[in-house]
Amino acid sequence: MFRWVFVLGLGVWGAGPAEGARRVLHVIHSAGFRHDSVLTSVRAIEDIARRTGALEIVATEDLSRLTASVLRDFDAVFFFTSGELVLSDQQKRDLLDFVRQGKGFGGAHSATDTLYTWPEYGEMIGGYFDGHPWAQEAGMDIEDPDFPGLRDLAPGWRIVEEFYQFRSWSRDRVRVLMTLDTSTVDLKAEGVNRTDGDFALAWIRNYGQGRVFYTALGHFEDTWLDARFQKMLENALLWLVGEKEADASPGGSTPQPNAVSTVAGPAEGHAPGSIIAVLGERLTSGSSLEASRTPWPSKLAGTRVEVNGRPIPLSSVAPLEVRAQLPFDLTPGTTADLRVWSATRSSEPVPMRVVEASPVLVSGAVTGNVLLLYATGLGVVPGAVAGVAPPSGSAMRTSTIPELRVNGAGAEVTFCGLAPTLVGVYQINAALPAGAAGPPYDVQVQMQGATSNRLTVR
Repeated sequence: MFRWVFVLGLGVWGAGPAEGARRVLHVIHSAGFRHDSVLTSVRAIEDIARRTGALEIVATEDLSRLTASVLRDFDAVFFFTSGELVLSDQQKRDLLDFVRQGKGFGGAHSATDTLYTWPEYGEMIGGYFDGHPWAQEAGMDIEDPDFPGLRDLAPGWRIVEEFYQFRSWSRDRVRVLMTLDTSTVDLKAEGVNRTDGDFALAWIRNYGQGRVFYTALGHFEDTWLDARFQKMLENALLWLVGEKEADASPGGSTPQPNAVSTVAGPAEGHAPGSIIAVLGERLTSGSSLEASRTPWPSKLAGTRVEVNGRPIPLSSVAPLEVRAQLPFDLTPGTTADLRVWSATRSSEPVPMRVVEASPVLVSGAVTGNVLLLYATGLGVVPGAVAGVAPPSGSAMRTSTIPELRVNGAGAEVTFCGLAPTLVGVYQINAALPAGAAGPPYDVQVQMQGATSNRLTVR
């Protein structure tokens, strides 16, 4: 069931109440700049309510409705407002009590560009508008894919928007859902006030027993009509009214990596191009995420890994383990510094020895008289780029050829290079030696003085 009511002044249009629907008071009063997208926001939230069948929307510009007697009939309030709203001290207390006692409060875009003279409001919503240095197309990173609906949008998307920055805002008080991809904007543009590169675009928080959601998006009408934005907003509204659950505890702790391993276990060193596993604690703000496409991104769920100050491509991130690929241009015989960043907080450097090869056999198969092996850590491949999958039919070979033993007998390697269409995976083709009885086949590789794990191929 769905009901939409639109209130302008004292005029009301709409059908009767929907049985069992959660009620949201959508406040669109503009005491400052009035956005052209205000009425589009009403239509967008109407569409969301119709799809869910769980919401009843009452849109209003009438601030007199913000009283305890009216709010007791609602489950959440959602602001798309601006300027200094004229509210009595009692109305302000009523709104704060409404949220503290277990209801929801949401806001979009200029909901932080309002009520500057009421500090408790800024504390509740999480911060205040501090300028919009960019109005352009830019990328956004999903930082908390565990929030309902956001995993499908991860690792992020691009949109044309007026991007805000904030003051009186801290990660210590909110859980960030989405941030600006700063690689897609000019951080030296006029009006950029933040120096930490941290531009949150959506967050949630607990406020007393209640729930708060805010997104900086919403300046343009096209934003409200964007299916991706509506997906985020739909789940946020359902979370605000208690129909969905999510962890709203603040993130932002400093990552603590304690070891760099291969995918098979500890190693004394790591070769250029290797897939590594960074082990530790608090390596993300709490979420886990895998790369869903290639090239692999350099940031997932707000986490990135830097080697000698350069971001490297990520395969997956989780609080206790991050998997990534090392660059192919690292210099063997040196020690590289690895750091893990969660949002704007960096770990201490972890020293990592770079070696020519650190072979790890992952899987294998036998077809006729041919042994096919997949591995990582086989070192430099001329022309290869970390995070990028070689195209189908390519033959990107390693600089050196490994020695291969099968059931103790030497085997002739006919190809060693990157496996087409796979990131960071090497392929070894070899002829089964005549003296190797099997199956099964016990396989081991030696390369540049390093010996791999043993792999049984059946």
